[in-house]
Amino acid sequence: MIKIDFSNTHETYGTFADALHLEDDHTFTDAEIEAMKQERFDNWVNHITTMSNQPPIEAPVDTQQG
Repeated sequence: MIKIDFSNTHETYGTFADALHLEDDHTFTDAEIEAMKQERFDNWVNHITTMSNQPPIEAPVDTQQG
């Protein structure tokens, strides 16, 4: 198993760091590996931007204390 660490920086949201874990005998090309890295980065940015447009979820208040 090989581990490929990578990071990418977004001008607004900062740095995303992750790793790909691939079998030693994987058959992915360099271009396919770069596409996997980009997809993970894009998903991270999408998650942040989608979540920032939603109001926070309020925790339920326990009114029956005691």
